[in-house]
Amino acid sequence: METLKLKTKLLYLLISVALGLLIVGFVGYFNLLTMKRNVDTLYFGSMIPLTELSAINTAYHHELESNIYRWREKVISDEEFARNITLGLANIDQMWASYLSHHKRPEEVPYVNYTDERIDIMKRYFEEIRSLSTHQTQASAVSLITLTDNITSIHNTIAQLISYEISVAKYERAVTLNHHKDSLMQLAVMLGFILLGVMTFAWRIFRQIEQQQQQLLNSSKALQHLNVKLEQASYTDTLTGIYNRRYFNLVYEREFKRASRSEKPITFIMVDIDFFKPYNDTYGHLQGDVALQSVARVLRTSLSRPGDFAFRLGGEEFGIILTDTDAQSARQMAERLRFNVESLNIEHKGNKNTGIVTISLGAICVTPTMSMGNESLLHTADANLYAAKERGRNQVVFTITL
Repeated sequence: METLKLKTKLLYLLISVALGLLIVGFVGYFNLLTMKRNVDTLYFGSMIPLTELSAINTAYHHELESNIYRWREKVISDEEFARNITLGLANIDQMWASYLSHHKRPEEVPYVNYTDERIDIMKRYFEEIRSLSTHQTQASAVSLITLTDNITSIHNTIAQLISYEISVAKYERAVTLNHHKDSLMQLAVMLGFILLGVMTFAWRIFRQIEQQQQQLLNSSKALQHLNVKLEQASYTDTLTGIYNRRYFNLVYEREFKRASRSEKPITFIMVDIDFFKPYNDTYGHLQGDVALQSVARVLRTSLSRPGDFAFRLGGEEFGIILTDTDAQSARQMAERLRFNVESLNIEHKGNKNTGIVTISLGAICVTPTMSMGNESLLHTADANLYAAKERGRNQVVFTITL
C-alpha cells in the first residue's frame, strides 16, 4: 500500500513538472509572438516609412529640382524635361501612397494630413512648371527663389514627419525592450515557482521515503533482534538459562571437527548433582528448580572464555565443553567448578557425605584425529562420571588421551 502511495506521488510530481513546463512553453510562445508583432511594428511601421519619406525628399531634390536647373541651363530639351517631371511626380505619388498605406496612430494623423496638403501643393507647382515647357515658355521664367523656398518648405515638412517617425521608432524600441524584459521576468518567476513547487514536493516525497526507509531499518533491526532472541530461546534451557541439549549437539559436533582439523585439544566434562532425587523429595520440586538454577549459574559464570560452553543435558545433568585448553588447565577448571558449587553451601540433608549440594564430574581431554569418532568422548566422560559417583561423589575423575 505504501509503495502504491509513493508511486502515485511520484506520478503527480512528474505530471506537475510536465504541466509547469507546458505552461512555461505557452507563455514563452505567446511572448515571442508579441515580440514579433512589436518588431514588425518597429520595422514596417517605422523603419520602412522612414525610408519612404527619405526617398520622397531625395526625389524632390534629384528628380524635380535638379531637372529644373538642367532645363534652365539647356542641358535637356523641353520634351525630356516634361517627361522627367512627370516621372518624378509619379514616383513621389507612388512612394507617398505607400507611406499612407501603413498604419497611422491617431496622434500622427494631423502631421500626415498637413504633409499630404503640402505634397499636393508641390505637385501642382511642378505641374505648372511642366506646362511652361510644353508651351515653349523660356526656362528663365521659372523663379529660382520660389523654387528654393518650395523645396525647402517641403523638405522641412517631411523632415518634421521623419522626426516624428524616429521618435515613434524609439518608442517602439523601448516598448519592445520593456516587453522583452517583462517576458524574461515572467519566465524567471514562473520557472522559480515551478522549481520551488517541484523541489518542495520532491523534498516531501524524499522525506517520506527517508522516513519509510528508517522505519524499514528499525523494523529490520527489531526483526533481527527478535530472530536473535528466538534463536537464543531455541538454544537455551528455559529453567536454567544456559544452553540446552539441542545446542549442545550442534556445538559438540562443530568443535570436535574443528579440533580434529587444527589438532588442538578439546575437553568434555559431564556434571551431575549428587543425590538430586532425594533433594527433590525432601525440599520439593520448586526448591529443586532453584538448586538447578544456582548450579547452572555457577557453571556459566565460572567459564570466562568465549570458546567454553555450559549446557543442561537433562534433569540434573550438565555438560561442559572446553576448546583449545590443555589437560592441566582443563583439570583445574573441573576442580574449580566442583569447588564453586560446593561453596554455595546449599543445604542438602539427603547428602550424607557433606550435608550440602555438591556435584560429581567425569571429564576427558583429547586431541582428536580425523579417524576418531566423536561418541568416544561422551562414553568416556559418562564412564568417568559413574566412577566419580562410585568413589563417593563430590569429586572429579579425569582422563587424558593423547
